[in-house]
Amino acid sequence: MEKDRGFKIIALIALVVAVAGLSFGYAAWSTTLTISGSAKVNPATWDVHFAYKSGSSLTPTITGNASSTGATLTSTAVSGFDITLKAPGDSVTYNWLVKNEGSIDAKLKTYNMGTISCAPATGSTATQAEATAVCNDLTYTLTYADGSAIAVNDTLVKNTGSKELKMTLQWKSTSSATPTDDIKVTVSTTTMIYEQN
Repeated sequence: MEKDRGFKIIALIALVVAVAGLSFGYAAWSTTLTISGSAKVNPATWDVHFAYKSGSSLTPTITGNASSTGATLTSTAVSGFDITLKAPGDSVTYNWLVKNEGSIDAKLKTYNMGTISCAPATGSTATQAEATAVCNDLTYTLTYADGSAIAVNDTLVKNTGSKELKMTLQWKSTSSATPTDDIKVTVSTTTMIYEQN
């Protein structure tokens, strides 16, 4: 019995040594990997807006006997212009900028060009046929200053991107329309919607 007991003790010690040996062997083959660092969130800024080309007012370029008053520019709208065209060849042009001073690129998602319509002015003796004839000989355009077309997906680069816009209302010089009295020309709203690129 003593012999069995001694054998069991020796076997138990051998087992403890074997397990300890495995633990040391395992420790010799292990590697500790760590990942650390920091991050921060710096929110982007969005700042796409209209701006004056120079100075602090919209000054039209006028051809012929045309005139224009009342145009105003805010960061999101050009409005209030009151244009008078007196004869074929007359035109009024306004130039201003669309700018991206935000921290992300912007692209033109939606572009809907306004249209013009004509009718005899209040109290005018002109006929609707005369108004239609005049309207057929008017052009209303909005382009970039170099004459290129504005199109969906045009981009404005972040921080400093800007493009000069040019809006023109013109009575074609080849027109033979001869209204007998005042014609009211209505210009519908043009919309430009930018989104992040």
